[in-house]
Amino acid sequence: MPLSVRDPPVKRKVPWHVAMVLGGMAGMVATTVVHPLDVIKVRLQLFPRSCSTLEMASAVVRCRGGAALYTGLSAGLLRQTTYTTTRLAVYHALIDVFHREYNQEPILYQKLVISTTAGLCGALAGTPSEVALVRMMADGPLEPCIACNCPRLYRGTFDALYKICTQEGMGALWRGGTLTLGRSVLVSICQVWSYTQVREEFRERKLAKGLSLHIYASFISSFLTAFVSLPIDLVKTRYQVKHRGLTQREIFSDIVHRKGALYFWKGFVPYYIRMAIHTIVALLVFDELHQLYEDTKRS
Repeated sequence: MPLSVRDPPVKRKVPWHVAMVLGGMAGMVATTVVHPLDVIKVRLQLFPRSCSTLEMASAVVRCRGGAALYTGLSAGLLRQTTYTTTRLAVYHALIDVFHREYNQEPILYQKLVISTTAGLCGALAGTPSEVALVRMMADGPLEPCIACNCPRLYRGTFDALYKICTQEGMGALWRGGTLTLGRSVLVSICQVWSYTQVREEFRERKLAKGLSLHIYASFISSFLTAFVSLPIDLVKTRYQVKHRGLTQREIFSDIVHRKGALYFWKGFVPYYIRMAIHTIVALLVFDELHQLYEDTKRS
């Protein structure tokens, strides 16, 4: 994904450690904006009955209050500081190596390899915080309007990490790690390829430029990425919350035989909107933070 939404793109000499910090900050801002959609997506994926996005959101707000839409936000922010910063650090380090070795910009397939490698490293680092995030968002009864006097299992992110370690073992922090890595590969390939192709097509046809071009490309690429990656995300979510104690294979078979293939795209609407808005907001915030960084260096 580009570092800037300006058109034509501005050449930037961003040290990898600066890009890592600024990217992490931008990711945290974007996560705060879209976190309610993440909560709704997870609740829909675990909810046993058919329910629309609006119905679930309305039920959560009506029965548990608006604050319930930000359940697990601290874990989401921790995920950004682990997943996003690691991914950006590896991405920019590999780009720097490529520039030194070949003295040119990588072409599309090379960017796909670099992005996928960076995404895998980020997913490996971010899996513990993602397990805590999913557990916290799924905490409590799945039916929002069912009264429950039971205390929450997790008081916060670090309490969740501690309890998972002590009750299930250190390895539980990487529960569903292969699914997380698989989703990361799909997201990296689909997002980079589709965003680049759509952006170039729109630019050649002069359909949009600048911020509009970025927004259009983000929504189109996010649609394809969400469609391809949601099935593995759904299995991952159900497995990470120890859904009925089933294995990954059993969860997959259960969905195929009892729910039908279309069930793999349950929660598509919030997942897609969350992905598109997160991409747009993160890159806009990164752009502004980078401009502030450049202004500070010049002053």
